[in-house]
Amino acid sequence: MRAVCVALCLSLLGCKRESPVREEGVGAATEHQGHDGTSPAPERGHPGPPATSSVPGYAPVTLDPARLGALSIATSPAGEQPFTRTIRTTGIVTIDETRTSHVHAKVRGVIEAVHVDFVGREVREGEPLCSLYSQEVHGAELEFLSILERAGAIPRATGEFAQAERDAEAQLLAAARRRLSLWDVPASEIARLEATREVKRTFPILAGRRGVVVAKQAIAGTYIDPSIELYTISDLSNVWVLADVYEADARSVTVGQEARIAVQGEGAARVAKVSFLPPTLDEATRTLKARLDVPNKDRRLRPGAFAEVVMDLAVARGLGVPASAVVRTGTRSIVFVVHGPHVEPREVTIGALVGDRYEIASGLRPGEQVATGAQFLLDSESRLQATTSGGGGHAAHGH
Repeated sequence: MRAVCVALCLSLLGCKRESPVREEGVGAATEHQGHDGTSPAPERGHPGPPATSSVPGYAPVTLDPARLGALSIATSPAGEQPFTRTIRTTGIVTIDETRTSHVHAKVRGVIEAVHVDFVGREVREGEPLCSLYSQEVHGAELEFLSILERAGAIPRATGEFAQAERDAEAQLLAAARRRLSLWDVPASEIARLEATREVKRTFPILAGRRGVVVAKQAIAGTYIDPSIELYTISDLSNVWVLADVYEADARSVTVGQEARIAVQGEGAARVAKVSFLPPTLDEATRTLKARLDVPNKDRRLRPGAFAEVVMDLAVARGLGVPASAVVRTGTRSIVFVVHGPHVEPREVTIGALVGDRYEIASGLRPGEQVATGAQFLLDSESRLQATTSGGGGHAAHGH
């Protein structure tokens, strides 16, 4: 049965095989030598086959040139190329913290009126958000008026003493005005107070920037102190996408890396760049939260939405061959290097699989042709040659 299998493989491949056992006498000499007793030269235009194979269990194979076309053994050269790898991950749209303001009152008091009363409303810079009654501010305003009136009552007399008194009152007035401004009493309110000499019960809390109210805790009648955040206002013309990059891919992502971002229902994908990589991983998910800056002039990206993020990562530049050229045996990776009618099994060290090509770390030289078709037949015949030669693949041609 074994003899039948051997014959069948040889007939399919059209291989030239030598007898595993050299016969004694003239017949053996005639088979391996010319009339002058020397070995015959290899076929013109093709290098001779390797005498041995460096892969245990495999032997070089010599194919009949007349049958090469019928076997359809396609080849591809090993060549230098850049290796890129595409990763797909998820992210979440968040507000841009550099375009966000948190509104707090700087004094204790009671909110008596709320002017911006729902989340999602757009506000202008300087627009009143709510009105606050504060006993401290009310007392400071009364004191400011008292100083103002006393300063106006100083006679316009000349002399050193009168000038010193006017300077002292001016300093007190400036200090009272500054105290009100440090409590975020608007400059317009201080100017009104100075012009009308009339104290109001409340003063307004103003928006520090233009944007959209994304959070609100201001409720009429609530007693507050400086620790309570009344509003969060963010400019949504630019947002962040925090993408989860897995630990194994983290070293390949760099600041400036381009990514394609798609949010369901938002039409075409947007292109953005990685603007920041945190120095730590999320311990729960083992991911790196890569931050991408995304322009959002049309306001279609809403904070809280999920996004699909696609990145093409540059892995390395090196020698590559098609994935179909590599035979994985479990412990080794084998390619078949084709030199004309001669096929040499070669063990290689492979790197990353990028697309349909393997990176070759060692075992091949640029320009060498590797077989990408008829791999099963070449593998079977090479193993069979090694078995029948009795040399374990290290003496496949001759003993």
